[in-house]
Amino acid sequence: MLGFKPSALTSIVYQILPANKYTTFTIPKKSGGTRIIKAPIPKLKKLQKHLSHLLYGCLVEIETGRKASPVSYGFRKKGTIAANAKNHKRRRYVLNLDLVDFFPTFHFGRVRGFFLKDKSFELTDEVATTIAQIACDGVALPQGSPCSPVISELIGQILDVRLLKFAKKHGVRYSRYADDITFSTNQKDFPPALAVQDPNDQSVWTLGDELIKKIGNAGFNINIKKTRMNLRGSRQTVTGLVVNEKINIKSEYYRKSRAMCDALFQTGEYYRSFLPPKNLGDEPSPELTNSLSPLEGILNHIYTVTQTEECRPVQEQRKYPRAIRTLFRRFLFYKYCIALKVPLIITEGKTDPVYLREAIKRRPQFHPLLGQPGKGGFNFVAQFFRYDGQSSEIMDLGGGTSELKSIPLDYLRNIDSSKSSRKPFKHKPMLCPVILVLDNDDGLSGVASTIKKNFGITITIGSTAAFYHIMENLYLIKTPEAHGKSCIEDMFPKQWLGQQLNGKKFSSKSKIDPNKEYGKEIFAKRIVIPNANNIDFSGFDELLERIVKVLDDYKPKPDTPSTP
Repeated sequence: MLGFKPSALTSIVYQILPANKYTTFTIPKKSGGTRIIKAPIPKLKKLQKHLSHLLYGCLVEIETGRKASPVSYGFRKKGTIAANAKNHKRRRYVLNLDLVDFFPTFHFGRVRGFFLKDKSFELTDEVATTIAQIACDGVALPQGSPCSPVISELIGQILDVRLLKFAKKHGVRYSRYADDITFSTNQKDFPPALAVQDPNDQSVWTLGDELIKKIGNAGFNINIKKTRMNLRGSRQTVTGLVVNEKINIKSEYYRKSRAMCDALFQTGEYYRSFLPPKNLGDEPSPELTNSLSPLEGILNHIYTVTQTEECRPVQEQRKYPRAIRTLFRRFLFYKYCIALKVPLIITEGKTDPVYLREAIKRRPQFHPLLGQPGKGGFNFVAQFFRYDGQSSEIMDLGGGTSELKSIPLDYLRNIDSSKSSRKPFKHKPMLCPVILVLDNDDGLSGVASTIKKNFGITITIGSTAAFYHIMENLYLIKTPEAHGKSCIEDMFPKQWLGQQLNGKKFSSKSKIDPNKEYGKEIFAKRIVIPNANNIDFSGFDELLERIVKVLDDYKPKPDTPSTP
């Protein structure tokens, strides 16, 4: 079931010394102090991942059988802090409490005992012991193991069942996100069984003995220092999100992210946190970084949370974007078009990158100009913009020619101060070109008219330039014009375009008759990829030559960012 031979499993679990199974390090907590992380060695990590996958399947089956919505939102594919917080918006009282040392609470004996005695499992002693040996570090579930989250959720269901019953008894709502527990109600008086207000200091609340006993009997302890009651009229938060009227992030969190972006756009760096002072009496100094991943994670978090109650159609969101969408879009433009470290090719179709990758692989005359085979596979010189992620939606790119006009317009909005009220980017490394690849057909008109209007460059179906330099590092190339109108699929030999699947013919049109035709995605997956070694890709040569000419033409200007 785990996909391991008995000898391999035995070797990992029993023959590797416990001290050699994990790499231990610490990371700082937001609230102060440090958190101990134990990262398993690769062999053990793979085994734990397999166990995790198997147990998540069990968890889904168990909860499906109960036919009740889960009240725990941590460590789930569809569980988010926003979904958890949504249970407690617009409430008179919101009580939050944390559990102490969450993962260490699940010690070896507890894990083993759960799989032995729980009615959903009732495993044999040998199997339950083996699972505990795989999952625990010899003492308890380590923070850093792939299977610690799911096992904590399985065992945590015992706590959830008891507290949910307790909450219903007293007319309050209950939910949990990992070690964060929340109760809320609109009752005039908060139930004393859960918490009591200090008559001498109304800002102080003491947890009820009955609640403390319920949690203790389930095998957990409460971090009393982190217990907090939020009343209507004050800012109420659940797992860090504001829940007074709607689910939202804290205003200061958004302002900080905006300041980070502004610093990045102007200097190429931003501060994530402050370094402690070197000498007594010195001020803390900002810890600067140019890594885009942490900031992208912050912006993605803010956007995802604010989208939880966003009911407007996508087209309306594009036309009247909220502040976070505009900020996120500027960041993504900076990431893909300004701070790129390899050339970026943006095609008009989602399947075009499939064709170009296969053509580059199988046309040796373009090696190593556009890529070459390597130990880990084929290494491409350029990256291709992906249309299957959130970035395409934020940047108004849906995989159609007309939407590609947003790219040159973003150059004007973010770089040319005369075309926009926004503060233009001062840090512009632009080490590599951005190349738009378009079909030479009627769909070209939308992008061409935008470029003509704003840059004075004429591009038509009949124009035959190898490439068009639009602005800075932005270029445009078309499919070859030898036979007038053309699309990228025309570069395939006719024998492959004529392949039938289940009696259906291929059509490159955006709208097809599904009863008689199949589209580009199926053509790419079912025809091109499986038969790539047999397809003659020489029809792509002229287009690939144009990409090479752009790479030869572009010479980045030395970037001199302004002094902070």
